[in-house]
Amino acid sequence: MVAPNISPDPETGAGAWTDDMFARAIREGIGHDGRALLPVMPYREYRVLSDEDLASIVVYVRSIEPVRHALPKIQIPERLKNSLTPEPVPASVPAPDLSDPVQRGAYLVRIGNCAECHSRKTTDPKNFFQPIPGLEFAGGVVFSVFFKALGGDVASANLTPDPSGIPYYDEALFLQAMRTGRVGARKLNPVMPWGYFQNMTDEDLKAIFAYLRTLKPVKHSVDNTEPPTDCKLCGRKHGGGERN
Repeated sequence: MVAPNISPDPETGAGAWTDDMFARAIREGIGHDGRALLPVMPYREYRVLSDEDLASIVVYVRSIEPVRHALPKIQIPERLKNSLTPEPVPASVPAPDLSDPVQRGAYLVRIGNCAECHSRKTTDPKNFFQPIPGLEFAGGVVFSVFFKALGGDVASANLTPDPSGIPYYDEALFLQAMRTGRVGARKLNPVMPWGYFQNMTDEDLKAIFAYLRTLKPVKHSVDNTEPPTDCKLCGRKHGGGERN
């Protein structure tokens, strides 16, 4: 699987793509050549992007420096093709009510694709890339292949307000974590891309925190200070797994 060159290079990138091609890829999961995209491209989350935000993304991508970089065509395994379900967006998508912190936070969490790393996925090929029901935002996604150099296996945190999650966070601590990559004296593992979020406005970060506080509490202990053990709840090995 190779991410495509989306710089505006006309020959090896997206320089010849129309605005509609970009829009369909981002929100509908349909490539510029009409093929279904793998959900590793989070079009299911981007479906809620407002028309204005979508247009802003396209304008920005067109503004970056063209890079000539030919890449191989993506080959989708046959066993996954039937699970790809791109869906047209049939109507205009208005902006959410950004004056409501919870609605604003829900929108930002959705387009920020937070659930991708903080929700264990089912292994059912018919529901490929879908969270395990009842474990949304409860963490336990194990990162191992690409992050050995960062200290070995690490599992994502439970973001729900359950005692096994982050009930001890207050707004100030959440902003500190997003701005500095630290929770008090503890450093966040670099697999948590806080560096991308640190430039968000206080208003946006506070809205994200407000939304996270509304999540249903889910008991799912994840502790990266402990050795990985079997977790009967999510079906993986991670620190604290034996307590579930």
